[in-house]
Amino acid sequence: MLPTFVIGLREGVEAALIVSIIATFLRQEGARGALRWVWAGVALASVICLGVGIALHLVDQELPQRQQEQLETIIGLLAVGIVTWMLLWMRRNAATLAGDLRASAGSALRQGSVGALVAMAFFAVFREGLETAVFLVAAFQSAEDPSSAGTGAVLGVAAAIVIGILLYRGGMRLDYARFFRATGVVLALVAAGLLATAFHTGHEAGWVTFGQGEALDLSRLVVPGTWTAALLTGMLGLQPRPVIIELVAYLAYAIPAVLFVLAPKRRAAPGRRRAAKSTAVAGVLLAGVVLGLVACGSSGGSGGPGGSGAGTKEVAVTLTDAGCEPAMLKLSAGPTTFRVSNGGTSRVSEFEVLSGSRILGEKENVVAGLSGSFTVNLKPGTYAMACPGGKTAATGTVEVGGTAVAATGDAQLRTATASYRGYVESQATELVKRTTVFVAAVKAGDVARAKSLFASTRAPYETIEPVAESFGTLDPEIDARVNDVEQGHRWTGFHRIEQALWVRNSTAGMGPIADKLLADVKRLQARTEGLEYQPEELANGANGLLDEVSPPRSPARRTATPTPTCRTSRPTWRGRRRRSACWRRRCAGATRRWRRRSPRGSTRSTRGWPR
Repeated sequence: MLPTFVIGLREGVEAALIVSIIATFLRQEGARGALRWVWAGVALASVICLGVGIALHLVDQELPQRQQEQLETIIGLLAVGIVTWMLLWMRRNAATLAGDLRASAGSALRQGSVGALVAMAFFAVFREGLETAVFLVAAFQSAEDPSSAGTGAVLGVAAAIVIGILLYRGGMRLDYARFFRATGVVLALVAAGLLATAFHTGHEAGWVTFGQGEALDLSRLVVPGTWTAALLTGMLGLQPRPVIIELVAYLAYAIPAVLFVLAPKRRAAPGRRRAAKSTAVAGVLLAGVVLGLVACGSSGGSGGPGGSGAGTKEVAVTLTDAGCEPAMLKLSAGPTTFRVSNGGTSRVSEFEVLSGSRILGEKENVVAGLSGSFTVNLKPGTYAMACPGGKTAATGTVEVGGTAVAATGDAQLRTATASYRGYVESQATELVKRTTVFVAAVKAGDVARAKSLFASTRAPYETIEPVAESFGTLDPEIDARVNDVEQGHRWTGFHRIEQALWVRNSTAGMGPIADKLLADVKRLQARTEGLEYQPEELANGANGLLDEVSPPRSPARRTATPTPTCRTSRPTWRGRRRRSACWRRRCAGATRRWRRRSPRGSTRSTRGWPR
């Protein structure tokens, strides 16, 4: 929260300062009629900058994983460049900013150019808003808690607006030099963290392949899932185990930038200038010496549990009330088998490994006493792991170093994987084609035709559902049932339209739902294009479907079949979907037993049972 708060406050105050100076000057000159045009320029610039930020976020979410990492690297470097320019510009112009603005506003007012005043306000807010949008997108990408980061940004902008109002009304005087110096130090550290994060994502994008040896082990200090980790990672960009290139980038930027911000602005004597330069150079050289020692000490490589090599490594993960144990893993690249066991918790029953928003592998229904496993071929980079329902370690990270290992040398497996990719792409294309016809029938109000098309339209989706489920919320947006939807969330997808067709026998109000369904299906098609699959993923997908239709069983089962349970601790749409499906199966079985036990000719009704 703190980094985004400082960003919103700093950028907001810069914009508010310029606008308040212009507005105060117009009020003092009696030109209040021009104020409404100034506010119009401010509002227009704010809306445009908000749109830019939303567009950047949406583009980032829609890209495949590798392109996401590339875009995040570019945005991070752009944000660092913006901060650097901002620090230089403010140091050079802070002292004369107010006088220059009043002179420009007076000149425009004497010439009767209201447009010039509006342009001054517009470009002041637009420049700061654009910088804020890019900077916040980069900060959100590196934040562990996006909601907290968003709250910090909103509070920072709100505080800046309050300061701007007080400046305009004359109820507040601000020491601009001290304010910009203090926030400048914070921004320099945040920018250094963003630069280190850019090298981190650049490695995941395949652009940075050098300096990947472990530099420091900060896992005791930066514990994933804790507030200290959120502060240190979000504020300073610290990773639990930073590599050499990340540490080099951080220190090489942070030391000169902080010294530059804190250095006095007044013109010093030649001796003092030489002393200041010597101090800065000494700081950079000291950082270089430290990094050299670190590099020598970490030259042994970036191995991890399981060692290195092409053989399959095994990693043990235990589900506890806290979540994942351990919550941080450092592995070498290659095929890795995750063996998941339940340590006696009823809160957590699932373990996932994710690359961005895509689930690479998961094991579900691991209740107390049970265990399971899945295998994925990990490439160098950073992955997330999730244990939904955990108290303090519901999420963790998997750092993978070394060189990527080919999934298999078996030509038949490679052929099968390539064939599956083609099959998924063809089914996604067919799904879009059928959904287009189905949506047209729904929007035309043709209930009979929509009913006849419903089952055949969904058929291609069912064949590739394991792939769709790997894309975060895309599966529930397309295929959620009413019991799967959390309170406050909008129910969309095939089954929302199904309810309207068979329960209400109408398509009234289904036009927007149908449009969103088609858009979501097209998103699925776009994400499957060119997607690379590992042989392990094919097996994991089939295993996941078996887990979905199989309720958890007691580990004490021997000869007797225990009563299945429909409990699950998964706090997601898919968990509720599986729980409701389980109850439907149990109710259907009860109906069949009731019918067998009913006397012949009985007129007891079975209406109302879930089907």
